[in-house]
Amino acid sequence: SSGINAEWPLRPGDDKPLSVDDALMNSLHGRVYKFTHKAIWGCRILLPAGGHIARDVVNTLVELPPTEHWAFVARAECKALNPPQVAYFIAQFCKGDFIAPKEEVGRDDDKAVPFGALLQERNKAHAALSIVQGRSNPDVWIHSPELRPKRYVYKDKQLCSPAFREYEWAPMKKPMKLRELNDCIYDTKCTGRKYDLFNNNCQHFSVALFNKL
Repeated sequence: SSGINAEWPLRPGDDKPLSVDDALMNSLHGRVYKFTHKAIWGCRILLPAGGHIARDVVNTLVELPPTEHWAFVARAECKALNPPQVAYFIAQFCKGDFIAPKEEVGRDDDKAVPFGALLQERNKAHAALSIVQGRSNPDVWIHSPELRPKRYVYKDKQLCSPAFREYEWAPMKKPMKLRELNDCIYDTKCTGRKYDLFNNNCQHFSVALFNKL
């Protein structure tokens, strides 16, 4: 989804991620980002009080939809700047989203909000907060690469890993510029299908991108 969750926990005017589109890519003015590392970040899906406990009990009897929201994240640096500038690419598939094939992007037949990714320059905390599902629990952790014990990106209203730690990321199969990376979000097994809690959700999308790239 290209939109930021309505429960975004920062103040108006704060530095928020920007929607990745042609206008943004044409306005970077020489900031050529090469994305070299990838991860899947997770957070809790917002449920009523006690909902997670009740769900865990019921899930022993029947399959229920996931309670973790996952997002694909890629990290880049622009080494032409001094000091080098970091950027984060965030792609997430949310309820109500439909991922059209790349050749159909831009068509506005049903006036729906187009599917897209986000770009957050510099601020890793804001990149993490762009995926949170509610103000009550903005913690964000690293799902992939799998780490034990669990490693948090953002917890208790603080950024946990401001510096680059290579073990918190997986190397991408090849470096990618922003436009090439953005094209990939329209070409997964989730493309051409509406979001579905069981069969076509944020986790399927994030894993598909992570494995592909």
